[in-house]
Amino acid sequence: MKQLFIALVFVFGCSLSVLAQKMTVENVHKASPRNAAAIKEGSEVKGYYFFFISDKIDKKTNEYTLRITDDNLKMLKDVKFQDSKHVYILESSFNGTDLVFLLYNDDENTFEYQVYGADGKKKHNYLRQITKKEERYLKLTYLAMNDDDEQYKGLYPIENTGFISVMPSREDKDYTFQVDYFSSQKKKQWTYTPTEGGKKFVGDYLGNYNGVVYLEVLRYGGAFDQKPDSYILGLNLETGKKLFEKPTDSKFRFYPASMSLVNGGKPYLYGEYFDVDANIMKDKSSGFAFWGIDEAGKITSEKYVSWSVDMSKYLDVSSKGKIEDFGFMYLHQIVQTADGKIYAVGEGFKKVASALGIASTILGAASGSRGGASMAKIKVTDMMLLTFDQDFNIKGAKVYDKNSNSVEFPSGSEFVSTPLMGKMLKYYYGGFDYAYTQVNKDLTSFSVCYSDFVREKGGYKGGTFNSITCTDGKITTDKINTKSDAKFSAVYPSKQGQVLIMDYYKKDKRLEMHIEKLN
Repeated sequence: MKQLFIALVFVFGCSLSVLAQKMTVENVHKASPRNAAAIKEGSEVKGYYFFFISDKIDKKTNEYTLRITDDNLKMLKDVKFQDSKHVYILESSFNGTDLVFLLYNDDENTFEYQVYGADGKKKHNYLRQITKKEERYLKLTYLAMNDDDEQYKGLYPIENTGFISVMPSREDKDYTFQVDYFSSQKKKQWTYTPTEGGKKFVGDYLGNYNGVVYLEVLRYGGAFDQKPDSYILGLNLETGKKLFEKPTDSKFRFYPASMSLVNGGKPYLYGEYFDVDANIMKDKSSGFAFWGIDEAGKITSEKYVSWSVDMSKYLDVSSKGKIEDFGFMYLHQIVQTADGKIYAVGEGFKKVASALGIASTILGAASGSRGGASMAKIKVTDMMLLTFDQDFNIKGAKVYDKNSNSVEFPSGSEFVSTPLMGKMLKYYYGGFDYAYTQVNKDLTSFSVCYSDFVREKGGYKGGTFNSITCTDGKITTDKINTKSDAKFSAVYPSKQGQVLIMDYYKKDKRLEMHIEKLN
């Protein structure tokens, strides 16, 4: 396997300097936090990439720049190209050896996936034409973002191999989703789209293991179906062929949120579970479930951790998952350390009354139209770290306080179930404060990183970036102040105990990046 770090050094002929810890880029006409990221080799940060609009050539054309740096922000390569002003950079991803950028042309109705190697050279280009019917549906879902800070996620890396794209789609009468695979090693792709007689499908990428792509799929019988079928879909990574379709109704009704490789690299699905006859659109979950699954779709183990019996030993919870002052918990990440302990990173959220939504509803009723905002909004609360043994028996839980923030949802969202609301909050609105979890090479230490906003009486008022670090079982917390007059500030991983802060000053057309130590 080509080692990215060696490739960066020898392809560009640069000796790495430990002195360069900051970088300024002038004449940046447009930038977004979702189009910059750390270049990693395993868990180690080896460099960064930044993708932005660097010039306005004429009324119809923009210049775009891809900049690659080492881990100390020493510039290694600038790649520039020109394209239509109707092109928008939607997402980017890095798979250990290659980069992909998803560009949307709203004039020609196309998605373009551009693949670049570690040397900055363009390798492959994949084009997808969007129908008018698809475009209308996408503008209600994936393309509904109206702010560069919003970060809908639909593009996922397959290590050293390629990329998976999952996004809503429309086929005749079917509201569905489309899965695309794009190889980064050779010009190869496949597409999978489930359709079935006017039913509605919602698909969510869970992960991949041993040549299998795992997705969680909700299948609705109709527009008003309150009990959608849930199942795990397995696709062959090489061909896109469906390998299995496994219902998640077992002892309980299970709705997996993600997949992690733990206990010797075995795949486990995790998420909330319900009573088998529950209505997920209004009923609350019974707790968290962890399922072992193999590449044939066989469930190898099932573990259920209930709110009422198991979690209540460590937290003040109701039998339906409502944690006192915390709300409900969205599970972001699972980490296993060298001693076998498993840690789950969660964040709280709850429904509260929305003054905007109530006013919108009243005004809409008076005018005979429907209000545009929900009468309930989502309040994002605190962080939580759960500790399990290797059999997923809970051994501890702790809440880490932070200031809350609120996200307004569209009309009708007040009737959505808590698990689906958590997913919408994460993937459609980017409403959680959680940023990332970084694990060291020997698995003895990890850091959970998230943002906050503080208002200290007589002291600092502004944004902070925080970490919860576990080293050999000992927990410590750190933070740095990130207050800036920039249009946006974003934080990315660096070496353990450090972060990269990127500020974009829109008026000055300037990007500033610098590496800082956590306190």
